[in-house]
Amino acid sequence: MKRLFQGLRPNVVWLGLASFFTDFASEMVFPLMPQFLKVVLGAGKATLGLIEGAADSLAALLRIVSGWASDRVGKRKPFIFWGYVLSSAMRPVYAVVTAPWQVFAIRMADRLGKGTRLAARDALIADSCEPGARGRAYGLQNAMDQLGAAVGPLVAGLMLAQGMTFQQVFLWTSIPAAAVIAIIAVLVRDLPATPRETPLRLTLKPFSRNFRWFLATIAVFTLANSSDAFLVQRMPEIGIPLAWTTVAWAGFNVLKALTALPGGFIADHHERRSVMLAGWIVYVAVYAGFAFADTPAPFLACLAAYTLFNALAVSVQRAVVADLVPAELKGTAFGLFYFAIGLAALPSSLLFGFLAERFTPRVAFLTDAGIALVACGMLLRVRRPARG
Repeated sequence: MKRLFQGLRPNVVWLGLASFFTDFASEMVFPLMPQFLKVVLGAGKATLGLIEGAADSLAALLRIVSGWASDRVGKRKPFIFWGYVLSSAMRPVYAVVTAPWQVFAIRMADRLGKGTRLAARDALIADSCEPGARGRAYGLQNAMDQLGAAVGPLVAGLMLAQGMTFQQVFLWTSIPAAAVIAIIAVLVRDLPATPRETPLRLTLKPFSRNFRWFLATIAVFTLANSSDAFLVQRMPEIGIPLAWTTVAWAGFNVLKALTALPGGFIADHHERRSVMLAGWIVYVAVYAGFAFADTPAPFLACLAAYTLFNALAVSVQRAVVADLVPAELKGTAFGLFYFAIGLAALPSSLLFGFLAERFTPRVAFLTDAGIALVACGMLLRVRRPARG
């Protein structure tokens, strides 16, 4: 167990704890939102796709700017702190919405907060560990993410079982939100900036062709990686009651938490690009499985297998970003990475929502699997990064 944490500084742990409380609050809302939109506000799959896709895409520009700005000023913490403050303040506001456009506005502000903090946070994690420990560092952060995402739905489900309304559950998210702000304000420390000989400019020119191709590959894969909100929405359609949906989603996140750190450990002891490719192949297989899972048992089996994608790819791809770029450009690189993801998020979720409504969910899942397979082929052309 000691080997799993070797080479990690305290910042990695505190940022992981902040991620735990952030996802605790977020996942008290997320699994309820599809039903809240449908039952309370009368919105369908296309609206859900627009909200989930547009929020991430419109926040993408801020992600790239904030990552570049954190490199330029040599500080990460201010971007991390204010990003967490904005997101944390938004979630209790869901309690007073009366129309789908208000959900969109709140979700947008939440994603702007995430866009402000994300690149700076991942750059600070890379700065707060040894190069050979990056897989474990991002694996720990991802594990804490998923642990919070497991606790949140369980708490929300218990609250609903006690007779609380959606709105009352949303209000309770203010408690973990306060914990996040306290952790970042008191415990997280900025590290000395990497010296720069020339002023930074917001451009792709300083980066290699290899990294640019990697960004293109990430964008194509994101076109296949539609919002997990569609998986939550699918559960009642195949016979899983709403109360058990929160339990199933919590179990899914527990499995992701348990596998994230071992996945990072594997990536630190094997070629990271190959580990990431294995995760993407799992994604292709699982989404093909979702296409034919029309009853609870096979759907839940696919959901369990889906956690392997998280363990082998989600954390590892951030370690690959840090491997591919110079130390003084990590903030900008992570901004570009999240920009590529955000740029493809809107068409991804819009496409899935359209195909699911116009045809069937099976067509939507198979389309995602096909696009992901194309991305796997593109990833083979990314040259192996140097290892620290």
